[in-house]
Amino acid sequence: MDKNDWPSEYKKVPTEEFGDDKPKVSIPSSYGYGMRHVQSCLLFLCVTVAYMARAHLGVSVVAMTRPNDKHNTTNIIDNNETAIVNVKETGMELNATGEIMFKNESIDVDETSLNNFIISHGERMSEYNNTLEDIVIGNGTDTLWNVYRTYEWKKATQEMILSSFFLGYSLAMFPMGLVVQRLGGKIPIQIGLLVNGIISIVTPTVAVWGGWKAVCACRVLQGVSQSGLYPSVHTILAKWVPINERATLVGYVYTGTTLGTVIAFQLSGLLASSAAGWPSTFWVVGVTCLVAFAMVTLFSAATPSDHKTISEEEKKYIMGAAGSSKTRAKTPWKQIFSSKHVWATLVTHFFCGTCFVFLFTQIPTYMHYILGFNIKSSGLLSSLPYLACAFATMGYGVLSDFCTNRGYLSLKAARIIWNTLAQAGPALCLVAVSYTDDSALAVFLLIVALGLYAGIHSGWMVNYIDLAPNFSGSLLATGNTFSTLLIVTQPILISNIVTDVTNQKQWRIIMFLMAGMIFFSNALFVFFMSADTQPWNDIVEEENVETEMTEKR
Repeated sequence: MDKNDWPSEYKKVPTEEFGDDKPKVSIPSSYGYGMRHVQSCLLFLCVTVAYMARAHLGVSVVAMTRPNDKHNTTNIIDNNETAIVNVKETGMELNATGEIMFKNESIDVDETSLNNFIISHGERMSEYNNTLEDIVIGNGTDTLWNVYRTYEWKKATQEMILSSFFLGYSLAMFPMGLVVQRLGGKIPIQIGLLVNGIISIVTPTVAVWGGWKAVCACRVLQGVSQSGLYPSVHTILAKWVPINERATLVGYVYTGTTLGTVIAFQLSGLLASSAAGWPSTFWVVGVTCLVAFAMVTLFSAATPSDHKTISEEEKKYIMGAAGSSKTRAKTPWKQIFSSKHVWATLVTHFFCGTCFVFLFTQIPTYMHYILGFNIKSSGLLSSLPYLACAFATMGYGVLSDFCTNRGYLSLKAARIIWNTLAQAGPALCLVAVSYTDDSALAVFLLIVALGLYAGIHSGWMVNYIDLAPNFSGSLLATGNTFSTLLIVTQPILISNIVTDVTNQKQWRIIMFLMAGMIFFSNALFVFFMSADTQPWNDIVEEENVETEMTEKR
C-alpha cells in the first residue's frame, strides 16, 4: 500500500510519524555554554562519587587486615609496652584502657601480670581457640562491638571481598540495561547513589557482626545498585550531547572514574592512618553518596525535553545535532549480535575493563608488598596514576573533537588512534613494571600507563554512541555484563597465581596476562570497528504506521 493511497483523514493529521505537515525547525549551528554542560557536571559528580564507593576498598582492606604471621602471634602495644601473645591459643583482645580481655576478665598490660594470667587460665584458654580469621585486636571501649578492630583475612579472603562488588554488578547489569532503555537514566542513578550511601555507612558495623561474609554481602548489594550507572550515563549523554561535542563531554564525564579512584585511594589512606581509623572512610563515602543523590534529584533531567529551564534555542541545538531520535521500545537484539562492528567494541570492552579493574584493585596491594610503601603512602602514590588519567581523559576528548571537527582526522581514524594508544601503551608499561624494584620508576610507569589508558573514552567507549545513539545504554550494559563476568573470575586467577603477595615473579605472570588481553582486543577493534550510525538504530516509522493502517482497514 503506497503512502499516497492512505485515506485523506490520515493525511491531514500532523503527526511525528507522517511528518508531511510537520513544521520545519531552524536548528542553531552552534550554542555556547548551557544546560547540557550543567547536566554533564552532574553526571561527572555521579561517576566520581560512585567510583569512590567502589574503589576505596582497594586501600581500606589493607588497613582492615593484618598479614598472617607464620607463628600465629601478634604484638599488642599500648603506651610503648609490648607483650607477645600466642593469639591462636589464647583468643585475647586488647581494649582502649590497655587491658587484655578474656571471658569478662581483664589484666593490665605488663609482663608479670600477663604471665600470671596465662598460667592461671591455661586450661580454659584451650577451650576457646580462635581460628586465624576470627582473631581481632580492638582499640575501642566496647570489645564486642568495636568497629575499629582489624581482621586477619588471608589473601584469598581479601580477593573475595574485593570481587564481590562485581558479582552483584554483573548479575544485575543486563536487566538494568533494559530498565534504563525503558525508563531513562535518571532513576537508576538515584537508586545507585542512595543504596551505596546507606550501605557504606553501615558496613563497619556489619563487619563486626558478620565478618568478611557480611562485608561481601554489602559489596554485592552495592554492585547491584551501581549496575545501572554506566548504561544510565551513556543514555543521558546520547540525549544531551551533540555529535560535534561528543568526545569532549563524554571524556569530561568519565574523568570521574579516575578522579573518583584518586580521591578514594588518598582518602582511605589518609583516614586509615589517622585517629579516625579505617571505618571513617566508609562513613565519609556514604555521606558523599547521599549528598550526590540529593543534587541529582533536584537538578538532573533525563532528556532536554524533560528539563524545565532549558532555553528553546539550546534544546533545538541539542536535539537537532545529537544524531538520535525517539527511542523505540524494542531493542533490535538480532541486528546487534549479528554486527561485527558491535562485537569489535564489545570484545575490546571485555578485556579492557578486566585490565582496568585489576589495576585499581591490585595497585595498592602491589605497591604495599612489592614496593614497600606503607598504607598512607600506598593510598597517596597509588592515586598518582589515576590523577594522570583524569587529566589525560579531558585532553583526549578535546583533541579528538578538534581533529575531527577541523577535518584533520575522520571519526573512524580518531577512534582507532586513541584506542590503540589507550591499550598498547598500558600493556607495555605493565610488563615493564613487573621487572623493576625501583619504586620511583614503577610509579612513573604506572602514571604513563593510566595516562595513556584514558584514551578509551575517545575510543571504544564513545563508539557505542557512534554506532547506536538510541541504544547506547543497552550496548554498554551488554559489554559490562560480559566484562564483569570475567572480573568476577579474576580473584580466583590471582589467588591461585599470586600465592605470596611479596613474590614479584608471581605478580609478573598476572601482568603479562593482562597485557596480552588488551593487545589482542585492540587488534580486533582496529580491524572491525565502525564509526557510522548503524541502520537498525533508526525507527522505521512509516512501516509501523502502514502496518497499523492495514490492520485498521
